[in-house]
Amino acid sequence: MAKCHRYGPSPTFPPPPVYHVLLLMLWATFRQPPTIIKQSMKEHIVDPKDTMVIECEAKGNPRPIFSWRRNGRYFNVARDPQATMRRHSGTLDIYAWNNAQQYEAEYQCIASNEYGSAYSNKIRLQLYRAPVWPREIVEPVVISAGSSLVLACDPPAGPPKPETYWMSSCKWLFTQDRRVSMGVNGDLYFSNVLFNDSTSDFCCSARFPYKNAIQQKMPVVVKVLTSKLERLLTFPRSNISQAVVEAAPTWLSPTGSSSSVLALLGEELLLECIAAGVPTPHITWTKNGEDLAVTPRMKMKHFNKMIQIPKAAFEDAGEYVCTATNKISYVQHTLTVTVKAAPFWLEKPQHLVLAPEESGRLVCRTDGAPRPTISWFINGEPIETATQQPNRQVSGDTLTLSSVTAINTAVYQCNASNPYGYLLANAFVNVLHATPRILGVRNELIKVVEGRRAFLECRYFGSPVPELRW
Repeated sequence: MAKCHRYGPSPTFPPPPVYHVLLLMLWATFRQPPTIIKQSMKEHIVDPKDTMVIECEAKGNPRPIFSWRRNGRYFNVARDPQATMRRHSGTLDIYAWNNAQQYEAEYQCIASNEYGSAYSNKIRLQLYRAPVWPREIVEPVVISAGSSLVLACDPPAGPPKPETYWMSSCKWLFTQDRRVSMGVNGDLYFSNVLFNDSTSDFCCSARFPYKNAIQQKMPVVVKVLTSKLERLLTFPRSNISQAVVEAAPTWLSPTGSSSSVLALLGEELLLECIAAGVPTPHITWTKNGEDLAVTPRMKMKHFNKMIQIPKAAFEDAGEYVCTATNKISYVQHTLTVTVKAAPFWLEKPQHLVLAPEESGRLVCRTDGAPRPTISWFINGEPIETATQQPNRQVSGDTLTLSSVTAINTAVYQCNASNPYGYLLANAFVNVLHATPRILGVRNELIKVVEGRRAFLECRYFGSPVPELRW
């Protein structure tokens, strides 16, 4: 008995994935719409003292040609004396000898050939600025024992955002405790000051990850007044009846009775409550009216003054109440946490290699909070303004092509956007014509035992699917 396998879309054929693998093998040696294979990150920090490189690599057949947009408009690289594009590549090299700030912009790379155009993400180029604290004369801080104190750090903004820490006598890492701790903003908070706080200077340092540079602010001298005479000379109108007056808790950070916190899914969530008072207040937490259950995803830091959740989840939303208590009284603050999400992929569109008259679909399935808006493009042009094709239908996150022809060959883009970010994916549709061919060994000699059944296999391929005759 002879049996022949025809690799095509009919239900009697072998599974379509096998057919499409063969299509892809042939397609690799024939025409190919462009595909972006390498690009810089969406947030791209460069040092203007070095060559500023924005990467963009693509493959295709014919070999793609490259162009760039800057802030949404065509960027004529050839006419810019400080910018060049690498040979057979879209990668930009920018030599900012003069006015580097003009290159701080949003860039997008386009790779094109006769079968379509693929687009990179929008790449925001930011210049690294050497961290320099402004020169200033830092006056000593004179304060009465028992008072609260906040020492501001205010490091250079970056980018990128620096890591801050405080040092004692500008030599040793400052040891934080229930009374003194660093806030999320980098400031150093004293619930109350003691005489011992006068024994050393306080220095705020910042480490900038991009160059691993460390900068230090001018030291702050704290002078704590303890004697009646000192306080009378410094604050002549103050009440000096006792050295340290007990005080009910009040909030240093955050202030007031309530605040709101917005967290993004998968990013770090930090909640802090720092209170002043004598004796030093204790901090406790509740969530949605119940004692806070500390999970493995959560860390309590700085003597219960901070909740750290390295990767926020939707379940972290809710009302958190922190309570600062000492023997005098207590005070509460409500933090309402909302968790939003930039778009993320559920199903990313895949390249399609189809034979004429076949059908296929591209699926751009995403989620986020709020739910992303899906937009479709053909070779970078919004599908609403592109040439209409009767066999092309868009329904939300799905683009369907029926009975395709060569005019459907293109690179399709889907963009999923919400206020917290976007996703961009390129997927080409390649309608392939391939001459019929026999696959496997020809003129093969098959030996069988007389009386037994013989199996003759015929493997062939073509696009569209050929008709077979024995």
